[in-house]
Amino acid sequence: MKTFMLCMFAIVLGVVAEPEAAAEPQYYSKPAYPAPYGQQYKSEYDYCDSRKAPKCAKTGTETFCLKDTEYPEKEVKYAIDYDPLVLKKYADVADQSADNLVDGLTSLSEKHFDYSEYHGKTFEKGNWVGGEGYICPSDVVYARPLRAVNVDGEWRVIVQDIAWPGYTQTHRVEKCLFPGAACRTLAPCFGSKCLQKYVYQRMLSFDPCDPQKGIFIDIYKLPSACSCHIRSPLH
Repeated sequence: MKTFMLCMFAIVLGVVAEPEAAAEPQYYSKPAYPAPYGQQYKSEYDYCDSRKAPKCAKTGTETFCLKDTEYPEKEVKYAIDYDPLVLKKYADVADQSADNLVDGLTSLSEKHFDYSEYHGKTFEKGNWVGGEGYICPSDVVYARPLRAVNVDGEWRVIVQDIAWPGYTQTHRVEKCLFPGAACRTLAPCFGSKCLQKYVYQRMLSFDPCDPQKGIFIDIYKLPSACSCHIRSPLH
């Protein structure tokens, strides 16, 4: 009897001491892109260096391109298809002009500004004569950049309607025609100077050097205004 009880006790201890089963492995959702993405969509152009100016930057000094013959339309469309959140990231006012962005001025007037007689020289006749316009002559464009340099100095492709019909990213871009020149119609004694101003803009972007990043928001510095500055009498 004692022998039987001891055997039963040993069996019970064996059951209690049995180690716990290993935890079930956890599975996470797959990336947005399927595995063969990189092999299936290869651009015919070389975008390996994001800091190298693309061909659309003809002089190498531009910070954005409004025309781009190398725009990777296929890759951008593919990235959009695999990003279900892209609609939540998108916002734009496509119809922009002086009518809704410049108080007291119409878009028709702004289009007809003529600075042909002004050459940025204080003592020239063109500084004192001329038609309607800004005191600091500038070129105003309601632009939809296709490519631009971000704040880190890297070129990015900008999502525009060329890749996604009906969706645009529009910005008012104003560049001084003669940065650093005297303000138009002001006497030399004022010591005036036209200064270029900038603004930071967020845009939906695509990195051709790393397509697995998909569509993301990046920050760009764009010219926004040309303002007349009058120095202090103490300077």
